[in-house]
Amino acid sequence: MPKYVVISNHPPMSCPSANKTLREIGNKLGDDIPKMMQKHKLKPEVVLHLDPGHKVLWVVEAPTAEAVRDFCYDGGLSTWNDFEFYMASSLEDVTSWIQHLPTIWSNGSVLPPLFLATKIGQIFQE
Repeated sequence: MPKYVVISNHPPMSCPSANKTLREIGNKLGDDIPKMMQKHKLKPEVVLHLDPGHKVLWVVEAPTAEAVRDFCYDGGLSTWNDFEFYMASSLEDVTSWIQHLPTIWSNGSVLPPLFLATKIGQIFQE
């Protein structure tokens, strides 16, 4: 099943540690999150609070990206959190995929920026 990484964050004024209403909602969500994950067929691998910030790191397996998105909306998580959302791949998979990509650097050295700008300019003039 595909893996996804989600980083949720909120400003201090929207933190359940400082906001009475969100604390009450957060306390209820503590019981509801496992049910919501099950509803959307998410299998949590990692759920960690990133101290001392206002962020949570979620690594989940899910059938689709939409299932993860719907989980974020379900229960109102998105009403006080922003979400960064990433598809995740193993290093072995990425290493295999890049073997099929053309390289952009000559002989392992970095091409000068002026050379790249010239090449890009030529492409747009054609």
